[in-house]
Amino acid sequence: MTTIGVFAVIFDSERRILCVKRAYGPQNWTTPGGRLESGESPGAALEREVQEETGYIVRARQLLGVYAATFKDDLVLSIEADIIGQEAWEPNAEIAEVGFFTPDALPQPMHPFTATRIRDAIEERIGIIRVLETPT
Repeated sequence: MTTIGVFAVIFDSERRILCVKRAYGPQNWTTPGGRLESGESPGAALEREVQEETGYIVRARQLLGVYAATFKDDLVLSIEADIIGQEAWEPNAEIAEVGFFTPDALPQPMHPFTATRIRDAIEERIGIIRVLETPT
């Protein structure tokens, strides 16, 4: 069964993108997001995941792209969101760090698929559909 994930594209006023560093697994950087829960819409899942991972309260604005990693039966929706508030947040078992980064200084390590989604968003590609191949 295909898993569906939603990942946020959130820019600040300086056009820096919000990234989070996972506190588990490869401990790499990504954009905030996660899997849809049963009966949950993509927008609601995105808003919930961003708040859980960063403390930012957001509203989903528009679908930017669809990314399929068919080799692992995975589908990711990249959704732009706007910050409308903020709650207290501190590092936890899921997310170790949160920060905004300029396009030319993205944090590392970062999975190539994440970098592709971010590059598409920075270059304002909207409505894109990509089939991602196994990374080398």
